[in-house]
Amino acid sequence: MAEFVQLHNHSDYSLLDGMLRISESHKPSPFLKSLVEQGIKAMGLTDHGNMYGALDFYDTARSIGLKPIVGCEFYITNGKYTEKDPNEYRGHLTLLARNHEGYLNLMKLNSLAWVDGFYHKPRIDKEILAKHAGGLLCLSGCLKGFLSEYTRTKTFEQCCALAKEYEDIFGKGNYYIELMDHGIKEEVESLPILKDIAKMTGIPVVATNDCHYEKKEDWEAHDVAVCVATNKTLNDPDRLQMSHELYFKTPEEMCALFAHTPEACANTLEIAEKCNLEFPKHGFILPNFEIPKEFPNSAEYFKDICRKGLVKKMHGNVPDDYWKQLEFEFNVIITMGFDCYFLIVQDFINWARANDIPIGPGRGSGAGSLVAYSMDITRVDPIKNKLLFERFLNPDRVSMPDLDIDMSDAGRGRVIDYVRGKYGHDRVSQIITFGTMKAKLALKDVARAMSIPVAEANRIAKMIPNDPKMTLDKALEINELKKEIDTNPQSKRLFDMAHKLEGLKRHTGIHAAGVLITKDAVSEYVPLSRGARDSITTQFEGEPCSNLGLLKMDFLGLRTLTVIDNAEKMIRKRHDPKFDINEIPLDDKKTYDLLSSCKTLGIFQLESGGMRDLIKKLQPSQFSDVSALVALYRPGPMESGMMDMFVRRKNGQEQIKYETPLLESVLKDTYGCMVYQEQIMQISKTLGGFTPGEADTLRKAMGKKKLDVMEKFGKKFVEGCKANNISEKVASHIYEQMKAFAGYGFNKSHSFAYGLVSYQTAYLKANYPIEFMCAALTNEIGHNAIGSDDKENKIVTYLEESKKMGFEILPPDVNASQPEFSVETKDGKECIRFALEAIKSAGSEGCKSIVAEREKDGPYKSLDELCSRIDIFQANKKTIESLTKAGALDSLLPDKDPKEARAILLAGIDQAVDTAHLVAKEKQTNNTASLFGDDFGAMLSVKQPPTKQRVHPLTQSELLNFEKEVLGLYFSGHPMAKYQEHLAQLHATPIRDILDGKATGNLNVLGIITLFKKRQNKQKKEWAQFVIEDCTGSLPVNAFARTFEEFGHKLGPNAILNFSGKINVDDESARCELTLQSVGSVTDVLATAAKEFIVELPPKYTKDQLQKLSTYLDMTKGTTQVFLEVPTKADPTKKLLVRTHKSIFLHRALLEFIENTLGTSWRFK
Repeated sequence: MAEFVQLHNHSDYSLLDGMLRISESHKPSPFLKSLVEQGIKAMGLTDHGNMYGALDFYDTARSIGLKPIVGCEFYITNGKYTEKDPNEYRGHLTLLARNHEGYLNLMKLNSLAWVDGFYHKPRIDKEILAKHAGGLLCLSGCLKGFLSEYTRTKTFEQCCALAKEYEDIFGKGNYYIELMDHGIKEEVESLPILKDIAKMTGIPVVATNDCHYEKKEDWEAHDVAVCVATNKTLNDPDRLQMSHELYFKTPEEMCALFAHTPEACANTLEIAEKCNLEFPKHGFILPNFEIPKEFPNSAEYFKDICRKGLVKKMHGNVPDDYWKQLEFEFNVIITMGFDCYFLIVQDFINWARANDIPIGPGRGSGAGSLVAYSMDITRVDPIKNKLLFERFLNPDRVSMPDLDIDMSDAGRGRVIDYVRGKYGHDRVSQIITFGTMKAKLALKDVARAMSIPVAEANRIAKMIPNDPKMTLDKALEINELKKEIDTNPQSKRLFDMAHKLEGLKRHTGIHAAGVLITKDAVSEYVPLSRGARDSITTQFEGEPCSNLGLLKMDFLGLRTLTVIDNAEKMIRKRHDPKFDINEIPLDDKKTYDLLSSCKTLGIFQLESGGMRDLIKKLQPSQFSDVSALVALYRPGPMESGMMDMFVRRKNGQEQIKYETPLLESVLKDTYGCMVYQEQIMQISKTLGGFTPGEADTLRKAMGKKKLDVMEKFGKKFVEGCKANNISEKVASHIYEQMKAFAGYGFNKSHSFAYGLVSYQTAYLKANYPIEFMCAALTNEIGHNAIGSDDKENKIVTYLEESKKMGFEILPPDVNASQPEFSVETKDGKECIRFALEAIKSAGSEGCKSIVAEREKDGPYKSLDELCSRIDIFQANKKTIESLTKAGALDSLLPDKDPKEARAILLAGIDQAVDTAHLVAKEKQTNNTASLFGDDFGAMLSVKQPPTKQRVHPLTQSELLNFEKEVLGLYFSGHPMAKYQEHLAQLHATPIRDILDGKATGNLNVLGIITLFKKRQNKQKKEWAQFVIEDCTGSLPVNAFARTFEEFGHKLGPNAILNFSGKINVDDESARCELTLQSVGSVTDVLATAAKEFIVELPPKYTKDQLQKLSTYLDMTKGTTQVFLEVPTKADPTKKLLVRTHKSIFLHRALLEFIENTLGTSWRFK
């Protein structure tokens, strides 16, 4: 059997250049496994310009007995790597790590290339290469290597000199001349010259194949991937095209290919023998934390902070059991060497709070630590709430603590900047992530490369469900997609190509929360890269960094904390200057009344429909109930029946029984149900005599279904119960219950901490409703889905909730609104004023500049004056246009109807903004001030004489559509308004009557579709869920598969239709839904019901308009009598009703002509 080691390979970590898959879900890939099955002993990894996959490859390869040779194909410049010379030559060079020193130098070179040498590509030069050559083995490179390039452009002597120079850098035996043969003309010509250089210099040769994909037939898929990476198409003659021989050849193929130079193949084995990378074992590497000089070490300082903090928390009266627990935790934490960890966390949390950045009360198992509570890292008392320290830090197993920190999303960046400043910018780094080619993305990327029109690609992509876990294989089970692929050759080729690329790593990103903090420069431990906006990141993902023993902190931006903080500030300003959310009572009746009434929109973790159903059943009356809600509303408790049992017991519908009195102290707060993982642990300690460490080990084993561990501990538990006079039968039964519930038991520490945030938001809504709703609305700015057909717009949802709470919503107004949602008094009542920043495309800085100028120099009087006073470069033309469409400039023309006012303003924007730009530029040259002072009117009259143009008022439809476009809702009216007063005539039911329980059963509803989502049932048939609304409310609708198949072509966002179906009401939640049975045209309904049809003619209507109207009226004959409402010549405000001789059948074209061309309205009787 031939022996050969492939040393030059590109995995998918080369990002759309390589396609070799190293791992799948952190386990060895089928490709790696196949190498072992072939008897291949080793393999090299040399991704282009990065080490993204180095640790992944090292771990997965070793786990299956394949020797990993870690390397990188570097870009090397012929100039200085820190200089950006557009005329430089950038070659390739292959470096392999022989040992750990070589690995460290590989990292160092990589970091320097990305941080200091990035210019189109991450680059190094020979100078820094020489400084970091220790432990490295070098191959001369592919066709783009300097040595190959020299064979084509330099003399033989210069080629030999270059080869000797590299040998001198790496040392004899550590530099090889790389031979490749992919059938490329230049390679074939260089090959004999490279062999002659080797003979002349005595430098050994080595055969490699530039492997980019696994199988020979994968060349076409790789071709597509390169097109995706370079934004080219397959039919572009100028695109990068590569050999079809870049597949992972077998040892036999390679030995046959280089039969003329057998030593080149033998040397691959020699190199594999030379490369023996082993990572030295070390513990955890924490950054240095400076302690005050009066303390001998960090442990004493740590204990001092905890003791003083605990005394403060307990108001000077610390019970003995608290001191005992604190000492226990001291022993565990200090023994493990984690005292500095807590000091580091406490330090940046203290800084954040001192700088007005809200921090959450706790997250995850860390809330179970009394040390964390004493240091004010968490704000949930673990002893009072029966939380367990060992759930956070197991005394029997040394592992890095994991304190995830929630903080206001608005202040997260400032906290990270503080950490950088404290420990050094080179010792703090954000963490890389890798985006992969998901099913839909792969299909769209490939379609672009194949020059398939976007509309066609979108059509096929829409057949794939919007599920993050969806794969193309799963999607193929859908009849519609399968039929498309079976009948359309182009679609089949598209699908096949996408299938080969699916799952490949496509691009890098930055972890949303993870930050690495190291003792020395980060590049000493992991290689660095550049992310978005030139931010420096690690080249390894978070888990590999943690596995190296490095400190990874998750700085999690929690937007709810910003809501609480903004509400607090408003409350302090408007009501109580000393208000503190951390001091609110946990037994507030108004809060529990609000929760029990299911008015939980905007309440953290409790606002979904399913959660509201649970709340209605549970009727929470104490804080432990709120905490339990977070734990119960999950698939495990719901599917097992445990959630329903908890509700029955809470409401006294089922007797609570304890098999032994010892269980009562553990399960009393949860009505005898095992809800939390900590309860499983506590039972094992209290009944079975387990140590804290054993209890946590059992909890983990049960959660992961480790049967051998569970069986071993089961015997121990039964034996331990005997000491408490519990029979073997009872003990065994209790243990079986523990096993059943532990699989989906929830982390109590996390549940209590998040339950506290839920309670705080509920308290604010119950006691300070308008402040809370303003804060909740403001928090959605920039996050809401304006213009999306299938995503909920939370601003619209919260505005509707505010109206239900009795608050009037005032429109946006440049002379009244703030950038954020605000409280305003109107006729003695508190109202919510719409925020300027909530207007789409208005821009944050532009809105702030508008408000700042108004507060400085008073209200705006005209469009020209507005443009002259604001910073027109911040509040640009798009800002003014969006504000106008939203109605925020209506107050500039107070005597005009909004339809006329907005039409005039929109027509004048270009001139007003252009003139303002002109003035601003002249002011910058100091000419304007000397000529005209600050008198914009003078400048306007000189530079831009006013132009008179006839402006047609907006139609009602245009006005409403503009509002929907920029606000996400109809503000001045509603498309359904013209039908609303005639619903009885149209035999339609107002949605409000349905919601109020006044109408049930089979009925008709006239409405407009606002939110539309396609779904799939288990049979892979399409159905739809959507929301319809009229002027009185909104109603969820289900169009199941059979109905959707018949009427689906009529359904879609913004469609106004007559929906017929059956109302279903959930008995427990009282939630209403319409099950659709049929869909009809509203025009057809009108045509049947209307006996008289009245058309309102506009003032100054023309003969031409009348003639066109007559044409539309004459299109049909029917029984509906037509009347014209005509303004009188003497007084256009007075109107005459004129009966015509026409009797028609109403049709859609007529209605659209009246609304959109005449710009008037119609009505019927």
